[in-house]
Amino acid sequence: MASTATDPDRESRTSISAIPMHELEPSPVDEETDPFDSSASLPLPATSKKTTSSTNFLGLTPSRTIHLLSSIQKYATVGPSIYLTLHYANTALIPLFTQSLHKSDNLLLLTRPYYQSFPIEPLLIFAPVVAHVASGIALRVYRRRQNAKRHGAETHSERRRIPWPKLSLTSALGYALYPMFVAHVLVNRITPQKVDGGSSGVGLRYFAYGVARHPVLANLGYVAMLGVASWHFVGGAAKYLRVSREYVTEGGDYGARKRRRRGWIVNALSAVVAGAWIAGGLGVVGRGKDGGWQSWETANWDRIYKAVPLVGRWM
Repeated sequence: MASTATDPDRESRTSISAIPMHELEPSPVDEETDPFDSSASLPLPATSKKTTSSTNFLGLTPSRTIHLLSSIQKYATVGPSIYLTLHYANTALIPLFTQSLHKSDNLLLLTRPYYQSFPIEPLLIFAPVVAHVASGIALRVYRRRQNAKRHGAETHSERRRIPWPKLSLTSALGYALYPMFVAHVLVNRITPQKVDGGSSGVGLRYFAYGVARHPVLANLGYVAMLGVASWHFVGGAAKYLRVSREYVTEGGDYGARKRRRRGWIVNALSAVVAGAWIAGGLGVVGRGKDGGWQSWETANWDRIYKAVPLVGRWM
């Protein structure tokens, strides 16, 4: 005779399976349980690895921290972009239009006080550039740290095996541009300030004299800097405007062709910007003399170039 006793385990499984899925409260996979939270209903297994708090020392969640650092990195480019537009016009477009070193230098010296005076210059250029680079580095370090936590890497040897986030071409060019930018500021702003107490006499003619004195070093250095800067600025602008190739959402052959087309457009525009900058900055300004320079000018410029740290002794 079959037993009519009820199986408690079977009834429990039946009652659980009868609950509709939409009535179950979702559990976010991004959040981790705090082992020191007294509200936790279930104890952690004895073999479980130590989990981490969902907030950092500032009280921010990982997603909020990444959003904050990304916002700093993005909006710190506003000031330098304004400056770059003015500087590009003065060093590339105006020389190409006038075909004259003297006229281009006069226009540069006429407009430069508006964006090189204190406190506009530090707030418009230097502070945002430092914030942009620092937030980018902090973002990479924080993302790698979060990856290490997700993989349970606790020891130093375990963390070393966690790969760094992928470095895009735009970011790599930005890191390569930073020491070039520092050297450019050192030669054209910091050293003249130290030697002359200001940079009022440092303009396009000062730059042209430096190119004439050291043509190989100057041409190679500036071609590299202008090329890297153009690709970084155009690629970064395309990314922030969400028109670069990584924002193509279509799949299949159509999406692949669209991504290639976006890449070609960004590269072509970067080449145009770099070509105009090199043609104006080195082709017109770098080769222009407009009747030569006065002896008192060259003597003062020589003092400035020789005072440049590290490389001044060879200049």
